[in-house]
Amino acid sequence: MKGLSKKMVDIIEKRQKELTKLCSELVQAKSENPPGDVSAPANVCRDFLKQEGISYQTFEPEKGHTSVIGAVGKGKPSLVLCGHIDVVPAGDPSKWTVDPYKGEVKQGKLYGRGSTDQKAGVAAQLMATAAAKDFEAELSGKITVANVPDEEAQGPAGVIWLVENKKLTGDACLITEPTGYMDGHYSIVAGERGTCWLKITAYGKPAHGSVPARGRNAIEILTTFMPTLKALEAEAVETPEDAKVLVKNGEREQRRLALKDGIPPSKLVKTLTHYTANIGVITGGTKTNVVPEKCEAEVDIRVPAGGHPDGVEKFVRSILPENLDVEVINRTLPSYTSASDPLIKAIQKGVRPVFGYSPPPTYMPATTDAHFFRALLDIPAMSFGPGCGELTHTYDEFVYVKDIKNVAKVYANVIADFVGKG
Repeated sequence: MKGLSKKMVDIIEKRQKELTKLCSELVQAKSENPPGDVSAPANVCRDFLKQEGISYQTFEPEKGHTSVIGAVGKGKPSLVLCGHIDVVPAGDPSKWTVDPYKGEVKQGKLYGRGSTDQKAGVAAQLMATAAAKDFEAELSGKITVANVPDEEAQGPAGVIWLVENKKLTGDACLITEPTGYMDGHYSIVAGERGTCWLKITAYGKPAHGSVPARGRNAIEILTTFMPTLKALEAEAVETPEDAKVLVKNGEREQRRLALKDGIPPSKLVKTLTHYTANIGVITGGTKTNVVPEKCEAEVDIRVPAGGHPDGVEKFVRSILPENLDVEVINRTLPSYTSASDPLIKAIQKGVRPVFGYSPPPTYMPATTDAHFFRALLDIPAMSFGPGCGELTHTYDEFVYVKDIKNVAKVYANVIADFVGKG
């Protein structure tokens, strides 16, 4: 096994300039979500797989929402490497000191929207798969490399469509989301909170704005109610026994981030054992001089291990006053993979010769595509990828070039360990 790992790692070392160029090309291939059209980076992935002689399929359940799925080897065990190729919008370009879609490399950093989240991970998984292709005869199982859309907006045409339509399957999944930190260390994210996204609507009575007493102001009704949702955050949820190691490790990560950012540690640490509510969108009214008859808010409520979206909906309905309605617009269960899972052990083993330590398995406050693999395929799924979490969705997003190469080497080690011939 060491021989196969070394041969694959040597290939990646020799091709590091190509790897950086591949990541740069992916960043240059604009794919903001919304709207979610990933045709440009899908073409980059397809061209790379074709160049490497790796068989692939493309799926496009919605126009522009394209997945490119490549495969090396056959049989079992089967390992999925999965990364999303959509990115959040770059926002105001004047707030960037670099062009967000140039994919420029400066002082060892590759800049651009999606460089960290997560086109570096996609480039690394593609190059590791290409290295495996060179030694396909030494594999006892199969590697599937999935480059997918619809992660940033949790749309229906990405992983969920592929899994439900039996286009993507395996025995374990490694998501290539960024799991590094600015202080240089990495973790393995093996658990994540669930979601319960709500649309809450208040109904008022229109009247002339000069005599507001003749109407009922829907904006005031809604904004008066919204603070009561904070009651969800008051009490901790009992963490399941087999998730406690992940949550404890995750709390250490959150404490370190809080101290770095000057935030009271308890505010971040508690996110792993508590519900949180964020009002993300609010709209209402028709005209300045009209008492608004309708107001809507979209609320992102995150669900810790041991909690349930159904409980959130039930609670909100129980406190909802007259003239307000609530609708669940998105829901996912909290999910995790055991800290003792063999794939976690393989990642830790693969990281040590590259980074010099074994990263801890942790729980995270947010949500990724990993929960689809756990919930729908009942397979272990976790994230380990190049890039710093603090840089995701920020201006001047970047990834260290050396981290792209080093994580690609980790993937090569994991492939050799997980699907190589013993």
